[in-house]
Order: sequence, then C-alpha cells, then structure tokens
Amino acid sequence: MEVGDGRSLARVVNDRVYVAVGRDVREGRSTLSWAMNNFDGHFRIIHVHQPHQLNQSPRPFYGGGSRNSQELARQEMQRILDEYIHMCSQARVPALKRHVEMQDIGKGIVELIEQHAITKLVMGAAADRRYFEGMAQLTSAKAKFVNQHAHPSCHIWFVCNGHVIYSREGDLSTFDMDITSSVLPGRSVVESGLQNTRSPSLDSVHSRSNSSEVEDDLALVQYERGEGSNHVTESNSVQGYSQNRSYTGMEGSYSEDLYEQLDQAMKEVARAKQEALEELIRRQKAEKTANEATRKLKALENVYNEELGLRKDLEELLAREKEASEVLKKCHEELQMLNEELLANQTSEPSSAHGQEFISEFSFSDVHEATESFNQALVIDKGAYGTTYKGLLHHMQVAIKMLLASNYHHEIQVATKLRHPNLVSLIGVCPDATAAIYEYLPNGSLEDQLSARDSSNHLSWQTRIHICADTCAVLIFLHSCYGLVHGDLKLGNILLDSNFMAKIKNFGLCSAPSHSPMTGELSFASDVYSFGHVLLRLLTGRSGLNLDEVMERALDVGNLSAVLDPTAGHWPFELAKELALLALRCCDSDSNNRPCLSSEVWPILERMRTHCEASLSSQPDPEEPAQPPQYLICPISHEIMQDPHVAADGFTYEAEAIRIWLSGHDTSPMTNLQLSNRELFPNQTVRSMIQEWQQNNES
Repeated sequence: MEVGDGRSLARVVNDRVYVAVGRDVREGRSTLSWAMNNFDGHFRIIHVHQPHQLNQSPRPFYGGGSRNSQELARQEMQRILDEYIHMCSQARVPALKRHVEMQDIGKGIVELIEQHAITKLVMGAAADRRYFEGMAQLTSAKAKFVNQHAHPSCHIWFVCNGHVIYSREGDLSTFDMDITSSVLPGRSVVESGLQNTRSPSLDSVHSRSNSSEVEDDLALVQYERGEGSNHVTESNSVQGYSQNRSYTGMEGSYSEDLYEQLDQAMKEVARAKQEALEELIRRQKAEKTANEATRKLKALENVYNEELGLRKDLEELLAREKEASEVLKKCHEELQMLNEELLANQTSEPSSAHGQEFISEFSFSDVHEATESFNQALVIDKGAYGTTYKGLLHHMQVAIKMLLASNYHHEIQVATKLRHPNLVSLIGVCPDATAAIYEYLPNGSLEDQLSARDSSNHLSWQTRIHICADTCAVLIFLHSCYGLVHGDLKLGNILLDSNFMAKIKNFGLCSAPSHSPMTGELSFASDVYSFGHVLLRLLTGRSGLNLDEVMERALDVGNLSAVLDPTAGHWPFELAKELALLALRCCDSDSNNRPCLSSEVWPILERMRTHCEASLSSQPDPEEPAQPPQYLICPISHEIMQDPHVAADGFTYEAEAIRIWLSGHDTSPMTNLQLSNRELFPNQTVRSMIQEWQQNNES
C-alpha cells in the first residue's frame, strides 16, 4: 500500500492465538486443549475478572467488601490463570496471561479483543455438559454477545467439549494499524492508521505504554507491507523509525515524543520477553528436577517394598524352623524319657552277644514251644514282612513275628532304636529262628474293630478321635526325630491295646526320603495321604478307594450326617465336619497341598482330643450340682461363654467381654503382652463343647 509521496504503509497484524477461559478450570481445560491441538505459536490466555462489589454471587472468595477480600479474589484469579499457564508449559507451548476487570463477561471479552487487536480467538460455546451430537448453535449468552459485538476483523472459534460448534470468520480488511515505511534507503517513518476505528489511537497506545501486557501484544506482532513487500519484524521497523526521526509534515499528526515513547515501549517489551524466557527456562529446569526426584523416590519405594517382602518371608521361614526345632526337641525328650523308663523297669539281662541292649534273647526251643510248633491256628497276621503268631512265652502273651533272613537285622535294629508310646514295643529276639518278639495287643487291629459284627464292641467317636491323635503323634515322631517314612500306614497296621490306645507296627522299614521330587516313590507326603485315608475310614466306617470322593459329595450337598458311621454314636456335627475337611486336605492329589502333620494337623487333633476328654468327664455327680469345666469359662467375665471367640493371644473369651477389653487395651488380658492384632475368630469347637455340656446338665 502506498501514499502519495512514494512511501508504503505496513499493516500491523496480531497473529497470536487468544484463548478465553473462565474460573472453572475443568471447563477451560477442554477449550485450551482444543486450541493447543489445532494451533502453533505463542498463546495468550485471557480472562474477565468480575469485581466483587458488582458480583452478587455467594462464592466465598468474592464475599465481603474490604480491600483484603478484593486482593484475595485477584490472587485466586491469578492462581487459576497460573493453572492454565502450567498446562501450556507441560505441552511446551509458550503462553502468557491477560485479564480485564468487568462485571459483564461478554463485554469484557469484547474489550480485550479491542485492547489487544485480537484476530484469532478460541472460546467456549457452552458448558461441556450441554454438548450433544450434532450441536451447531451457540447456547451461552456471553458467546452470543461476543459473536455479535466483537470486531469484525477477529476470527472466533466457539468450542464445546472438544468440538467446534461454530466458527465466525474474521475480515482483516476492516482492521488497520498501519506503519508507513519510506521507500528511501535508511529512512523509516511510522504513520497512524487513522483509517479504521478498530486500531487503537496513538494516544491510547501512549496511555497504555506502561502496561507490559498491551505493549507485548501490540509491539511484538508481525508487520505486513503492501503488495510485493516482505514481512519484517518489529525490531527492524522500530530501528528504522527510531534511527531516522523524519516527519511527513502532516499537520498535528505525529510528534517526536511519540516515537521516543514507542521506542522505549519496544525496548521494555524486549526486556520483558527476555525475562519471561529466562523464567520459563528456570521453571522447566525445576520441573525436570522435580520429575527426577519423583522417579528416584518411586525407585526407592520399590526397593523398600521388595526388602520388606523378603524380610517377611525370612521371618516366616525362621518361625517355621523354630517350630520344627521345638517338635524335634520334644521328640528327643520323649525318647530319652522312654529309654530311661525302660532301663529302670528292665528285668531281663541284656544280650550283649548281638549288641541289642535291653532286649532279651530267646532260644529256638522257646519260640517253638510258645507257638505250639508253629500252629497255624495261632497265626494272627501274615504279610510281606513275615508271619506273626500269638504265643505264650515264659507265662507272658506275646506276638512272635517270623522274619525273612534278609529283613531280620534291619527290623531288629530299627525296632530296638525306636521307642514311643504309640509304637509296638520289641520285647526280645530269637536269632536262631530269625524271629522278633513283640508285645501282644489284645484288641487287635483297627481293621478288625471296624469290621467286627459285635455291636457291643464298636468304637465310639471319642475313641476314634484318640486313635487319630495317637497315630498322628507317632508319625510326627518317625518323620521329625528319625527322618523315617512308615510307607504302609493302614488300618491293619494300627493295633489297639486293652485301653484302645493306638500303636502302629511294621514301622521303619522304608528309607528316609530324598528332598528332591520323587514321582511314585514313598515320602513324608505319602504317609500324610495314608493318614487322611485312615481318618475317612474312622469317620465313615466304610472301606474303599473312593472315600474322598464320597466325602466331597456329601459336604457339597450338605449331607455329611448320611456318610458318618452310626455305630460311633452321635458325632458333634462341627467336629465331624472339621475332621472331614482335614482328611480331604491330607488326601489332596497334589502332595504340595497336603498339610504339615506337626504344625497344621496335630494342633487340630489335640484340641479335638481335649474336647473328647471334656465330654467324657462332663457327666455330673447326681448328689452335687454340675460345675462347667474351666475351659468353658470366660477368663474376663468368669461366666460360662455363650459366644466364644479366639483372640490373637490364643485364648478364648466371651465375644462381648473381649471386645470391651480391646476397646481400651492393646494387650492380652491373660499375659499382659502386646497383641499382634485385634482380630477375633469364632471358636466353633468350644461352642460345640458348651452346647453339649449344657444339654447333658439340663435339670
């Protein structure tokens, strides 16, 4: 564009993108995100701040009329704008904030468009929640106002929920802020764009020269020359007209002071830009440092959690090893006591010829006479390990086992070394007949008892619980103290003395198992499986290989009573159910899932045996009122329990009493030691014992 004296006019075009945002950051984030996804370059975040004295809203940060409340409101506004700036910084988009104070938001946006010569504006068309598919109309009153009253040179994109609802094209031909540039080399003159009311007058620019916001937006824009001219930056233009203070002679239009003020404003804007850039770099470095610190913190947390897990695993391992050590120690103590007792009661002279201390040696004629010349009518057992006769040796009933020569020395060695109340005791040997003389147990085997047709001699459920506990105890002894596997645990190898105490035979004939997996070979786990089958036989009184399947189906359909052996008497239901579940765990097809006898099975059976003893001893004296056993009394209330619960200290209490105690204490009421937790669990076994005692003692 040229004037009459040969000079060209350059048009000022503000090419930045302005985004209008409100106080609701969630709404504004959607609008800002759309703008950053669709435009490049420097952004300006604009906001209309409504002064509190004109605002009737009850929002707390606009309440009151004092100067302090005004400052608080402005601080809150700055904080909100800083959030938007932070969003831009995270997206690596340069941005600054601009605002104006005005009660009407629509008028404020129009005012900002005028002040900053805005030609590109992105603003909300409506609240995001108002968006619907196919929306094409403006619903917000302020959006309609801006669309109607904004300067026609401003191109406006109205956005809702990340979608452009409406776009108003801008007409730059209606906008002029021209700077004339002399066509002569070395000369540049600024002329006011008086041709359009959209452009700020030079006086208005001068009046806002102290505002860095307006200076930045008006001074750092691009200058577009007339046809055929190239784009030049403001620095070139300013240098041109500041170095050569020539005037056009247009009467009263310009003055030298105006150029100096504009030149000074340009320098201040450049300095402000440099400071802003340095601040941006500092913030980016701080953000990078914070991210690195967060990453290191997370790495340290992961390491700490891993170490915590390892420590927990180590503590559990140490606890299991300590428990196993205690069981082993107990077994050794029991063995030592038995040996001492045997030594004190030994009446026969030891046979040193064969190195078997405390074991009597008998002659072939003694054995021949005791078995009545090996009378087949006296045979009580015949198996792979030998034939056993019932005999009378030196006026004492014994069981004489005729062994194969290849097995004799091993069985005698093991039977001599192992002593336990629930192992059949070796009394003597006969090397000439390769015979072992054991104690005779009058009630035969457990198989005999369950198969007997004489109803007068059936095993009660209490006796069966004792047999289970006895068998478990001796298996723990073999496994823990000597590392031996029985290998052939069955009802025929469990014998019963005159008091129905269980004693197992044919023990120690298998070697100690390897710790590596052995498919098809005997192991501790195989003894556990056999023990589970013994439990199922005692529960049901039945024989068969599929008892585990029968029991599982009965439990699944809630018909346990149908498979329990009725000849055992009235099984306490909870006790029978717990024993059935324990038996199924022992019979699990995966040996890794079978329970440990010492740490998992024995505590349950020992508790059940205590229950049996309590039920047998709970019959009251007819001449005296029955007193409940002490273990049915709550240690806190000293009354018989109605709702027994086990606490973390292992003691059983009345639920209400222990809950009251725990509400004010974190220690055990029995030991006064710190409780590991405050969890309570119902003690169904004690509950069943209480109910049984009460039924037996009703008047």
